[in-house]
Amino acid sequence: MSVEKLVVNKNLKEIARPKHGGDVWRYSQVVDFSANVNPLGPSEKVLKAIDRATAEITSYPPSGEELRSALAEKHEVKPGCVVLGNGSSELIKAFCEVFLTSGDTAIIPQPTFSEYEYFSMLYGARMREVLIPPVGDDGIPKSLNGVKAVFLCNPNNPTGGSTPLKEIEVLAEEAGKEGCVLLVDEAYVEFSELESASQLVETFPNLIVLRSMTKFYSIPGLRFGYAIASQEVARYLSLALPPWNVNTLALRAALAALEDEEFVKKSRGYLAREKERFFSELSRLPALKVYPSEANFFLINIKKTGMSSQEMKAKLAERGFLIRDCSSFRHLGDEHIRICIRRREENLRLLLAMEELLNG
Repeated sequence: MSVEKLVVNKNLKEIARPKHGGDVWRYSQVVDFSANVNPLGPSEKVLKAIDRATAEITSYPPSGEELRSALAEKHEVKPGCVVLGNGSSELIKAFCEVFLTSGDTAIIPQPTFSEYEYFSMLYGARMREVLIPPVGDDGIPKSLNGVKAVFLCNPNNPTGGSTPLKEIEVLAEEAGKEGCVLLVDEAYVEFSELESASQLVETFPNLIVLRSMTKFYSIPGLRFGYAIASQEVARYLSLALPPWNVNTLALRAALAALEDEEFVKKSRGYLAREKERFFSELSRLPALKVYPSEANFFLINIKKTGMSSQEMKAKLAERGFLIRDCSSFRHLGDEHIRICIRRREENLRLLLAMEELLNG
């Protein structure tokens, strides 16, 4: 019997699982510059909360009402506007399941996070690309007639580019007129000075904002993200999620993280200073073109080095450093890498290794 004939969702035959960074487990004794997480975390309060929560793992996870209320207070929305997810990727999947079906069109600015395209295609939608810097300057079209969904990563991964809040407001208004939903993914917004679009969700019921707590709070292994939307949209997203989708350790860690204001202040201060220094020092290497970034990472064009992104990744791994080969991102080819900001001494060691590599 052919299993293929039993598969109901034929879209699965046309798609492949996207590639991501964070594959540090493949290597031994490397400093990970490929995963865009806070180099200072996790905080002591979060670690203590996780330790205490281990006593609870013999029971099913709590409902999450306490965390939902805390997040609602943080974003000044009603608790019913908050949806908890096992990482923001689960919420992207839920969004596509709720709003997209065969024949729909989704606008996805490229290059960007690959899960938008993957899950859109999983539910049968067609992708309409618009090219953004450094590969193009199309911009999202003013008319969204015939478009069902627009994805916007802000700041964008992997480019570090951003969209001001005023432009998002205009886009949300136009999308609403055309019966289009707008997903704004703010996974890296804590690393920036950008205003969150979450303040707009009660004005625009077609707007969904995603947030991740795993990156800024340095707990990617726990998987936790959340969505902020109108109460009606939040209800539908919740219905698309499985029960107990967020585990006990993640719930307790997220609550502790929200209470640790000192950690937030310390992290933002350090990252702002080190980001400026690191950008300046990387830019001084003549064979590299480093793009400005609103996030905690830099996209770098390495064409002048004569190496491919795969080659540079392999050679730096031999020297004890893991970077992100960006060839899996649409339109970037093998000419780009991505490097995140780590602790000062680690950044200096990477700079020295890159200098040695580029000087032969």
